[in-house]
Amino acid sequence: MPQLTADIEYSERGTGPALLFLPGSFGTGAGWRGVIDALGGGYRIITTSLLGYGATVERRPLGNATMAQQVEVLDAIVERIGAPTHVVGHSFGGLCAIVHAMQGAHKIASLSLVEANPFEILRTAGDDALHATFGAMTDVYFAEFEIGRLDAARHVIDFYGGAGTYDAFPPKVRDYVVATTASNIRDWTSARSFRPPLADFREIRAPTLVIRGGNGHPAMLRIAELLAETMPAAEMATIDGGSHFLPMTHAAAVARLIESHVARTGSWGRSSLLK
Repeated sequence: MPQLTADIEYSERGTGPALLFLPGSFGTGAGWRGVIDALGGGYRIITTSLLGYGATVERRPLGNATMAQQVEVLDAIVERIGAPTHVVGHSFGGLCAIVHAMQGAHKIASLSLVEANPFEILRTAGDDALHATFGAMTDVYFAEFEIGRLDAARHVIDFYGGAGTYDAFPPKVRDYVVATTASNIRDWTSARSFRPPLADFREIRAPTLVIRGGNGHPAMLRIAELLAETMPAAEMATIDGGSHFLPMTHAAAVARLIESHVARTGSWGRSSLLK
């Protein structure tokens, strides 16, 4: 069983049901601050960062084509928590939560997937035109990264948030995006390898809330629908006026949805954490 090591970011506070927050690409545990503050007390809050972000050290080679390392990190964190864990994931963090639910060593109590992006599900479901929008964007993004353009990641940021989103970020945020672009490239290459049949999504039994922004990219809107349709214990909620970066732009609304979902779920899975 993987062990939680010093190079995996881990922070917790409070008591109550355990909520593990997984940020997306270019994010750290601090990105959930607005949502966590809106939740108030009564929870055991655990934050982390994924590989290559925050205090979690990158351990994937460039060109990595597997999600295995991310699953190992999540297994180590859930092992450390040692209690039924409600996992909340945004964007790539949501994808990681899905992969862990399929492949990880531990059951989790529930999933809250905020704009999760398992984009290969589009091709699996036959939505080829929407799937192609990811390929068109990443072709340009990867090419600019290869020639050393520092702001190459503007393509992915604007893809999700709309034109001008990258330029609207504060300088400190843009600097962090530039500094962690190589890890984001690894995120994309590993995500491309996650192409399970739809039947595998039906094996995820954890109560799941799929949260999407009403003004999101058409491909993301469809991904949310597919997840809600395919996962047997899933339901979907749409936040009107929001797009991809909901934890920053609609923190209170996200918090209310998570709180309601966790309350409905209760202590599911308390009898055993191990699969």
